[in-house]
Amino acid sequence: MTKEEFIQEILSGALNGYRKYKILPSLTLAQAALESGWGSKHIHNNLFGIKATGGWKGKAVEAWTLEYVNGKAQRVKALFRAYDSFAESVEDHNRLLGELPRYEKIREAGDYKEACYAVKQAGYATDPQYPVKLINIIETNDFAKYDEQVKKPHWAEGFWKKLNEIGIPVYERRYDDKTTR
Repeated sequence: MTKEEFIQEILSGALNGYRKYKILPSLTLAQAALESGWGSKHIHNNLFGIKATGGWKGKAVEAWTLEYVNGKAQRVKALFRAYDSFAESVEDHNRLLGELPRYEKIREAGDYKEACYAVKQAGYATDPQYPVKLINIIETNDFAKYDEQVKKPHWAEGFWKKLNEIGIPVYERRYDDKTTR
């Protein structure tokens, strides 16, 4: 799978993460690229290296990973969440960053640099260079363009607003449907 194929595979989920939780797509794309080697080194479709801790009720798999303890890299075995697809992995990542209070600053980030440092400060990764690596991936691959894309109002927003104003309620907004009605 090429980088471009990988991006296209998960882009819709990254965009939905912003619409639902305000997680910048550049962060999602960069984390997936970094944690999975652009989809080539994932652990059972887990693109983000999310561990199976606490209340995780889904599938899990044990694997070796690199963790930084007191600034030194160490190989350790850990239990990771396992998914049936990349899309399921992206959705779980969105939910994790979107719902847990410790990731609130990520959702409030004004730009990708702030989001990258917020994800490290929230304890997502142990690598002291994690934010720098994410920023490098974002800038090298122009992922910030997706942040700008999602911040623009959807073309149908005005229509939905007008319909509601004239008494025709719009209950569901289907942003990814090319034939939005």
